[in-house]
Amino acid sequence: MPPRLVISGLGLANPHVGQGVYAWRIIEGLLRRHPDLPFKVVAPAHFEALRGALPSSHWEPVEGRPPHRHELVAQPWWAGRLVAHVAGRFPGAMFHSPGPMMTWRRAPRSVVTLHDCIYRSFPRYLGRFLLRRWLLRLSEWHATRGKTVLTDSEFSARDLSTRAGIPREKLRVLYPWVDERSFAPVTPAALAEVQARLGLPARYWLYVGGYDYRKNVEALVAAYAAVRQKQPPPLVLAGRIPPAGAPEVYCDVVGALTQAALSAGAVIQPGLVDAADLPLVMRGAALLVYPSRMEGFGLPPAEAMAVGTPVLCADNSSLREVIRDPACRFSAERPEELAAMLASVADGGEKAFCRPLPEEFTEAQGIERYLKLLGLTA
Repeated sequence: MPPRLVISGLGLANPHVGQGVYAWRIIEGLLRRHPDLPFKVVAPAHFEALRGALPSSHWEPVEGRPPHRHELVAQPWWAGRLVAHVAGRFPGAMFHSPGPMMTWRRAPRSVVTLHDCIYRSFPRYLGRFLLRRWLLRLSEWHATRGKTVLTDSEFSARDLSTRAGIPREKLRVLYPWVDERSFAPVTPAALAEVQARLGLPARYWLYVGGYDYRKNVEALVAAYAAVRQKQPPPLVLAGRIPPAGAPEVYCDVVGALTQAALSAGAVIQPGLVDAADLPLVMRGAALLVYPSRMEGFGLPPAEAMAVGTPVLCADNSSLREVIRDPACRFSAERPEELAAMLASVADGGEKAFCRPLPEEFTEAQGIERYLKLLGLTA
């Protein structure tokens, strides 16, 4: 049976971040909830990780070799290659790219996801190569050629319309959803094992979500340092901390920690947390703090809500759609405001910032809306 849907697997080169996470959740959701839907993931044949993670009946490997290995050449070359493959082999299928497509080519029926255009507000992301800027503009142009453009939030829809010139009538919001593993029952023993293995105490505050410079982690460190006299629990900074002297597209976490002069044990850095462990690390936290200056969606706060962990997040962009109660938000530009909120719960009152997860951030609703927006429902 020919596939009704073909999904670009380019983002699966990095399956644990950003577009890769988004693509995998769509694929896993379809396999769980619509196992009879004929669909394929089209990806470069050298993506060997797909062989064991995806049923062979759903994988369409594409052979090829770009003229250069640099990502600014290889990525658009592969985008054009996959589009041409789909157009030739599956002309009747809906082709969905879960991330930007940097190519002039288009499949006959196609939908693309543009998660945001944050790079237009934070130009450091554009880098020093004019080619990178041109390719980003090309991805916007490619998106406008289709009938529908999916995006992660109402904020991103407005931003893509006003800043990138995507016609507003083409934009449709599909909220990302929380990994189903977050809802699995957890035993106290399993939670204790992960905490012991990662060196986490029984009570801690948590940050997870990357360290590129808009993430504003320096403000979190400053706010935490300001309440140390209240004896709060340790602050856990999960993920790979940028080293001292890292490029300016990253937070200066090392510099912020040095300036704060925090005592040993006040800040714990467990490094990268495996995807299977992350729901447990979230569940074990007394509080998740998310100080980002701008998000297309903001998945960590939603994941924290899913496991019942209280959340404090910045009061901006799409984060207002994720954390809807203003009492749980603070100004990303005022560390003193965050410090005051942290001080109010330093003795154990974090549950004041606990809110339920909105239903639209669950797989059940997300997958059904996804199929509806692609015109694949009965």
